[in-house]
Amino acid sequence: MDAIPCRLCGYDAPGLECPHCEHRSSSPSLNDQRVGFLQALVDGLRAVPNGLFLLATTPGTKRFLIPPVILTGIAFFVLFGWLWGFIDLLVEAVEVEDVASIGLEDGWLKVAVVWLVEKGVAAFVAKWTGVLLWLFVSSIAALYAFSIVYEALAGPFLDEIQGRIETLWFGANPRDAIERPTDIPVRRCVLFSAVAGGAAAVILLGLWIASPLSWWLILPLSLLPFFAAAALDREYGRWLGWVVRVEGHLLWVSIKASLIVLVLLVMFIWLKFVPVVGLPLFMAVAGFGTAITLLDIPFSRRGWSLTRRMQFMVHNGGALTAYGVVASLVFLVPVIGPIVMVPAASIGGLWLVVRLDKDSLRPPELRRPGGREPSAA
Repeated sequence: MDAIPCRLCGYDAPGLECPHCEHRSSSPSLNDQRVGFLQALVDGLRAVPNGLFLLATTPGTKRFLIPPVILTGIAFFVLFGWLWGFIDLLVEAVEVEDVASIGLEDGWLKVAVVWLVEKGVAAFVAKWTGVLLWLFVSSIAALYAFSIVYEALAGPFLDEIQGRIETLWFGANPRDAIERPTDIPVRRCVLFSAVAGGAAAVILLGLWIASPLSWWLILPLSLLPFFAAAALDREYGRWLGWVVRVEGHLLWVSIKASLIVLVLLVMFIWLKFVPVVGLPLFMAVAGFGTAITLLDIPFSRRGWSLTRRMQFMVHNGGALTAYGVVASLVFLVPVIGPIVMVPAASIGGLWLVVRLDKDSLRPPELRRPGGREPSAA
């Protein structure tokens, strides 16, 4: 059953009163969602900087970003080493003018090298200086590591950070009060998860380098540290099982939301070719789509269905578009951009979800008197 969002915290509140926040917050900026369209637009523009401020000033949150940053750094160096080795293969293939002589086994890597040699790409790369090659390889590795990998690894830690911030706002973590099956301390969960995740990364790397095993076998083997941790500590096992069930249930909703973003961008790609106004309009569409993906954690914590998410997005379209555009611009800064943007946008998005009006998502009989009508998207 879909949650009926509280007009303030957004968690399930099917009655007139909210058992989670009692319609009060310790943050003055969150206690009145009845703002006009222009004020909501300003809120969208300042959400990312506000998220960075909340991260910097909230005790006990910044340490949760250390594990994903370290793991992303490892991923960067591994990816850089692999790409550098691949470039060496291309250069060697050009020098000997015979791909077969460099000893590549049949597979996708050999096919890729042959194709690049035949198309002249390898010869072009071989003419670059060492500095240019180093910049090219490091840029590609940084793009994937500090955007895709970092964003994926940071998700569970950002979820915990949002829980701590909500505890400061509402006096308790509403999601844990609703769903968490055990009182195991967060510190223990983080410790077991970090150790198991590090062991899994070592297993993945070791098997990938030294073993001919297929990925369908390597991936299950990498889960063994988590099974071992769950067996050592039953409370951690209950917590881990709950996390897997919740995240698995919400993953499909998140995938569907991402597909909507993809369809949206494809539908409006033609805007990029319209003179003068086309590019700004496409940036607005892209910003709206970016906001859908960036708000996945606060939406998922509240158990909102895809329909509920899209209702909220359309009702607050102007503010959320501004938020997505700002986050996208910060993301474009090499390396530092993703490291700063991902947590700042995630926490700023949480602030924006709580800040913006949610009365329109409730049945008419449960709305407060004088609630504003949906604003223009």
